[in-house]
Amino acid sequence: MARRTLPLLVAVLLAVAGCGRPPPEHEVVTAVGDVIRLPVAAVADGGVHFYTYKHAGTNVNFIVRTDGQGALHTHFDACYSCYHYKRGFTVEGPDLVCIACRLTYPIADETWDFIGACAPISVHSRVDGDSLVIDRELLERGAQYF
Repeated sequence: MARRTLPLLVAVLLAVAGCGRPPPEHEVVTAVGDVIRLPVAAVADGGVHFYTYKHAGTNVNFIVRTDGQGALHTHFDACYSCYHYKRGFTVEGPDLVCIACRLTYPIADETWDFIGACAPISVHSRVDGDSLVIDRELLERGAQYF
């Protein structure tokens, strides 16, 4: 009986420890008025850029990526099913990878199809002149995922 409960106990402890870790901190951005502005020139390079917006003591992490057509997309650094692990995503070669469940999303794809419940959570953003603009309120509402 003890042999069976030990692996279960270890799994539960690992899950609890994973849920208790704070989200990482990336390059910190601040709002000016009701928006966050990022220079388009800094994010429109075909890569993935990680940022942190601090709200009420919580690191609200988000990413900005350029798809294969040159369009910018913004997502929380969290997915619908794995956000409670507070692990987010990483970049591996041409893919964005969920650290918790290892599902991958090609960075160059225009849209990311939802694979089960694991999908990067989109955040509406817009280009205004030389800036990518994100409403502060949208990031603050996303604090629940961190």
